[in-house]
Amino acid sequence: MKRGKDVKKQQVKRGILWLLVIAVAGAIFFFSSMDGPESMELSSGFTDWLMRRFHPDYDLLAPEKQEEFYQLFVFIVRKTAHFTEFAALGAALMLLIHEYALRCGPLWAWGIGTLYAGTDELHQYFKGTRTPALRDVAIDSAGVLFGVLFVALLLYIIDRWKGKRTA
Repeated sequence: MKRGKDVKKQQVKRGILWLLVIAVAGAIFFFSSMDGPESMELSSGFTDWLMRRFHPDYDLLAPEKQEEFYQLFVFIVRKTAHFTEFAALGAALMLLIHEYALRCGPLWAWGIGTLYAGTDELHQYFKGTRTPALRDVAIDSAGVLFGVLFVALLLYIIDRWKGKRTA
């Protein structure tokens, strides 16, 4: 009876992890589906707030300096968003792949996440108002790798901690 209960528990856990991966990938797809101006509007409010925190005298700058500073912050905010959303995907993929106990799990998670990053940029190409960029695939892939390594480290620590408790 206990064996059947364990299998059911494992199936539920795997189902939840699949839903997590699909939810994160779906959120990435949703953001990539926005046209250029819509995407820029989404990030501009946060950019304005952040920029004024880092440069309180922004309003005193010459207009060309304001534009230069603003464009720098837009770039940083948007690329950080790319990195972060793909770090979440990497983390979710690592948890899922760990649950299946696949050999070379981190490599699988990173590879699948990087492949998704490439298809995400391809998706933007077909939007018409977005520009796909190899640089974004690299940033996204680095985000995936960060998420994968972060979760792999946590799993390693948890496994070591459990091992010491049972010894």
